[in-house]
Amino acid sequence: MGNKRVLTLVLVATLLLAAAGAGIGAVTRTQAQQAPGETVPYAGRLTDELGVAVVDGVYDLRFELYAAETGGEPLWSEIHSGITVVGGAFGLVLGSQNSPPKDAFLGSWLQVSVRGPGEASFTPLAPRQRLVFTLTGENPDTTSSCAHDHYYENWTGANNYYGLRVENTGTGDGIRGVAYSNASDFAGIVGANYLAGPGVYGHGYGGGPGVAGYSTGRGVYGKGLDGVMGESGTDNKSGVYGYNTAPSAGYGVTGRSENNFGVFAWGNDTNLSDKNGDIVLQGEYGEIFSFGGYLDLFSNGNVYIELDDDNNSNGSWMRILSGNDGILWSVSESAGVLSTGKQATVVKTADQGQRLMYAVEGTGVWLEDLGTASLDQDGETTIIFDPVYAQAADLRQEYQVFVTALSDQPVLLVVSAKMPEGFTVRGVTLDGKPAACKFDYRVTAPRRGYVGLRTEQYQTLEKVQP
Repeated sequence: MGNKRVLTLVLVATLLLAAAGAGIGAVTRTQAQQAPGETVPYAGRLTDELGVAVVDGVYDLRFELYAAETGGEPLWSEIHSGITVVGGAFGLVLGSQNSPPKDAFLGSWLQVSVRGPGEASFTPLAPRQRLVFTLTGENPDTTSSCAHDHYYENWTGANNYYGLRVENTGTGDGIRGVAYSNASDFAGIVGANYLAGPGVYGHGYGGGPGVAGYSTGRGVYGKGLDGVMGESGTDNKSGVYGYNTAPSAGYGVTGRSENNFGVFAWGNDTNLSDKNGDIVLQGEYGEIFSFGGYLDLFSNGNVYIELDDDNNSNGSWMRILSGNDGILWSVSESAGVLSTGKQATVVKTADQGQRLMYAVEGTGVWLEDLGTASLDQDGETTIIFDPVYAQAADLRQEYQVFVTALSDQPVLLVVSAKMPEGFTVRGVTLDGKPAACKFDYRVTAPRRGYVGLRTEQYQTLEKVQP
């Protein structure tokens, strides 16, 4: 195997004292002499001469300590069998298989040998590596460390709590990761979860945010089946909260989709009478703008607009405005409908295309009924009002009846009596004889509840208040 493999050595920052009762803590100047049973976390990376990681697999590693860079007999050795190497990286703890003698790790030289899958013997990796152990500071209570980095470390273990805990009891960061990548899938800190739990979890115990992102671009970037998911279990709070503090313009939340909807809202609305829905517009003015030029409201069923839902006013309006806030059409919660222009309906014709038919406006609120009737042999008949018309119109007041004879001879028709339930028509010919002919009639009466309304003064409708 010879020079086919190169070992990149990584030693952790501090020695971990694993002797009984020693725990994990700072090594003082007076403790600098190594105690039997001491262990050192160790991480390395196996590559070929070009720096390419070896094939993933299970390798055996032998570690030996020497007093010199070359030659001599080992001061200590141990073998770690079945070490998983992924991407060339592996991690283990020196001294966990064979307790080293006192001071074995202080200033000694480490020889690493490797035996790959299917190989019968170990191949030493050259050169040996010096273990440098120094004291920092002048205070005898300062900690000891060894020169190292943590690149390609891979620690593997199993418990029900955490793999690594870093606690800073000061006011700084617990962990800080720094990267120099423009790719969206490389970051200062990456969290991965191979089951259904989150890759990164943050908990703000003091009331602050669980996860905070600050950037000159996007503060938080999420990519997945759902890019970002927020969940809240508190009344009147939000699963996702967006807040823009720009002084002039900006958006609290922006949603964008290449092929479908930019924002999808799904509330727990079960009927039209409850106070639940899909979208809430909070503020003095609830407004929706379409900057693209078109606004389309689409429904698979009915479209409802409920005016004054909190019942704090009796003058709420729904209005259609022109570009200068002029009001084109309005409907109030009291069922009043106003238009400042013509009112028409579209009719289809056989050979004249679709044409407009305009509504006839009047000076009051009236209901009409039209029909055809016949005079009897005595030249008289009584028309009883249709029961629907009789309940909708106020026939207790003065109403108008217009009659037209349907005859090939001149006939004089008169309304001889008007009652709330109907009216009587009499007809005679020019020689005074009773006329027995058909006639058309039109009845106009005030609508119930609107008696007396007649050409009120029009008040300019403001945008908010009527």
